[in-house]
Amino acid sequence: MQIVFLNRLDRVDARGEARGQVFIGEHQGTWTAGWRNHEAEAAGEDEIWYEGISWEELLAAFRHGAAGKMREGFRPLIDGMLDEPAWERKPQHAVILQCYADLQEADPELLNRLRLWRRAKASEEGRSAYLVATNRELQMLAVYRPATAAELGHIPGFAKMKTEKYGKDLSEIFHEVPRDHAFPLDWVAQAVDPERFTEWTFRQKQEKYGKTLASVRDKRALLSAIRDGQSLAEMESLLQCTRRQLVERIERLDDEGYDVLPIIDRELTTVSNEEWTQASEAMAQLGDRYLKPLLHKLYGETAAGDKEVERHYEKLRMMRIRFRRERQTAI
Repeated sequence: MQIVFLNRLDRVDARGEARGQVFIGEHQGTWTAGWRNHEAEAAGEDEIWYEGISWEELLAAFRHGAAGKMREGFRPLIDGMLDEPAWERKPQHAVILQCYADLQEADPELLNRLRLWRRAKASEEGRSAYLVATNRELQMLAVYRPATAAELGHIPGFAKMKTEKYGKDLSEIFHEVPRDHAFPLDWVAQAVDPERFTEWTFRQKQEKYGKTLASVRDKRALLSAIRDGQSLAEMESLLQCTRRQLVERIERLDDEGYDVLPIIDRELTTVSNEEWTQASEAMAQLGDRYLKPLLHKLYGETAAGDKEVERHYEKLRMMRIRFRRERQTAI
């Protein structure tokens, strides 16, 4: 195997000294990434994180594995392996606020009250709960307990628009909730133990790259299933996801330039020429970005949550993919 990347990592703590190497290698088109332990008593086979031909999966597996070793206390001789692109980096103060909140045990009753508020708001606004507030944002609210809109603006994730939108509601929730700290939150930086902050940071990276790795592997499995001629029902069982999630994944593959027409054409065999013509004309007239106007035009007003509505949306998503491909071919 030809080594194309190698970096030494050392750990010196109460457990003693330890050393190892992360590596990426290549042999006849096959990529390998892993960990090589240099402790004398641990001599043996390498810990292989990935072996295959996908560079995308290789990088995800390498970063996930390296973040795990750094979370264990190993530090690289050459730093920068897990640096975020400049446009993805959050302000350090916001990261420290998130870390401190994550390390605290929030009042379960207060946290449950915030979850109920989020659920009610999401239902009222007709959108997903995480768009109102993520789980991490709820945790920070439960820990920092902002009693005014101005204090709410100090919480990462609550910029001007969300503060104006939800400030009154949250002020009512926290108005009589006691707390033993003050705003602004400048004191938090001194309250976070540096070692715990470092461990937390690498845990976040490991979880992030773990999700990336799972996503890459799911994409590979889905592409393989499409090539093998499997149906949506078979893919649901294979990938352990809902039918809607599956169709949305196929849409993302199409957006990325992969050929998904084989599965689209197989699943649309039950669509009559008349229905396809009506759908094409509707998309040409109304545009294909939003599905709800197309649903109403083609299938009329149908009760939300109806299984038939989900089936119509599924067909529309697939017909939209075919419509866009045909339009591109015609250009």
